[in-house]
Amino acid sequence: MTKVSIAVTLALAVALLAAMGVSETKEAPKTIPDFEVHGISFTECACTAYACPCRSNGHPTHGGCDAADFAYIKHGHFGNVKMDGFKAVVVGDLIDKDASKVHGTIYFDEKSTPEQQEAFKQMIAFMFAWNPPKIETVKVVPIEFTESADHNTYTLTIPGILEEKALMKRDKEGKPLHTVPAMDLWGNKITYVDNVVFKYHDKGIGEWDLSGRQANVKEINTTKAMWEQKKMLIQHGDMSGTWTAEQRKMIEHEGMKVE
Repeated sequence: MTKVSIAVTLALAVALLAAMGVSETKEAPKTIPDFEVHGISFTECACTAYACPCRSNGHPTHGGCDAADFAYIKHGHFGNVKMDGFKAVVVGDLIDKDASKVHGTIYFDEKSTPEQQEAFKQMIAFMFAWNPPKIETVKVVPIEFTESADHNTYTLTIPGILEEKALMKRDKEGKPLHTVPAMDLWGNKITYVDNVVFKYHDKGIGEWDLSGRQANVKEINTTKAMWEQKKMLIQHGDMSGTWTAEQRKMIEHEGMKVE
């Protein structure tokens, strides 16, 4: 796959998180202040459309995973820092079977404050669990994100660098068709969407056209307490390629099907 993930990865990734295949759970360090954030995340990556193995406790389809993990925090806080309106994208090889290759670039929206940027770096370094990406570059850029009024079309643009578009499929009752349990930074489920466009070009950093590959969106309703209480699927993964017993128990408890 979807990759400073809320590391930055904010995802991105980034779920993106358990790249090293560590089996023990992740403890919430006491140095991380209390946080609670709400918003939306949008991830596109190189993995197989509608079947990202990284989200279900496996390694990326192609060994590594070129991905863009976007987070829009509509409101919330990290310690004393208000995160309202914050946007960032983490782009790079955000999960890799070879953990030494995991790296990324963080793009902060030009409207974000230095305090918000630092808060996000701390948040994702913690949330990218056992192997946060090595952040090689940080840039401040205009980030344009739109979600259509019917919540079916999602676009993300960094002018001249990143272009993304995805479409959600719904049933006759209007419910998303492809919501599944997932290992993710922000929660325990994602909704797969059609990856219409995923193009990236930043000279000297990376370039690809992965349109048609994996894409998903998910709500951000994330707190430090969720991590402290080990309520995240990603905390119980071992990258074995199948759900662990504890993960299966959690998925069933949340009323979802074990894929």
